[in-house]
Amino acid sequence: MCRLLMDLEVQNMTSFSGRQFYLIGPNRLHNELLATFLTESTGATCTVVATLCSVPLEKGTAAAQKRLVLYDFSNDRETVEDLIASDTNNILQNDYLVLINLLPTLKIEVEALQYGVRGFLYQQCGISILLKMVHAVLTSELWVSRELISELVLIGAQKKIPIVNERTGVLSFREIEILKSVTTGLTNAKIADTYCLSPHTVKTHIYHIFKKINVSNRLQAAQWASDHL
Repeated sequence: MCRLLMDLEVQNMTSFSGRQFYLIGPNRLHNELLATFLTESTGATCTVVATLCSVPLEKGTAAAQKRLVLYDFSNDRETVEDLIASDTNNILQNDYLVLINLLPTLKIEVEALQYGVRGFLYQQCGISILLKMVHAVLTSELWVSRELISELVLIGAQKKIPIVNERTGVLSFREIEILKSVTTGLTNAKIADTYCLSPHTVKTHIYHIFKKINVSNRLQAAQWASDHL
């Protein structure tokens, strides 16, 4: 019976032949089995890697060819800041990243959405929900609850979010905070202490900020902030 239901889901699934999926997480056996299933059910090419920084950089990809990255977030000691720090190839901005095997009790969804995560699959969800999420995200939709969308809209209405432009994208709330700290002359170590981050995470944030606003040093960043914040 379970096999029949799975076959029906596969038959009803839109083909994503030619698309690339990446599965990230420590449980290689689980991810390889999931990769095999996704390849059979969607036609996509699935690659299993251990870390987000193992996903190769690919800039300027059209929406119809953006890669889908399924990130196993089952480790309840992992934080969104850890995810950002590992994103050395700017996957959150260039591709579609979703968190899978997520515990609802972590309550990290709003923060993750602000950084560019496109959807969430919880530990109690099954194959049918996974396939629906894949279809939604690859057709440029968010896979989140209405409650989360409402909460995100409310936060956005309460905070100023500067839109840069289509080429550079949008600065997240945390990036705005760090940019303001940079303009006041704080060192990376002091910024890390202020926001309870690791120095490496701060360095990664600053790298992404400079790239988004197209500057190469702190003085230029301060001048940009003076004009836009």
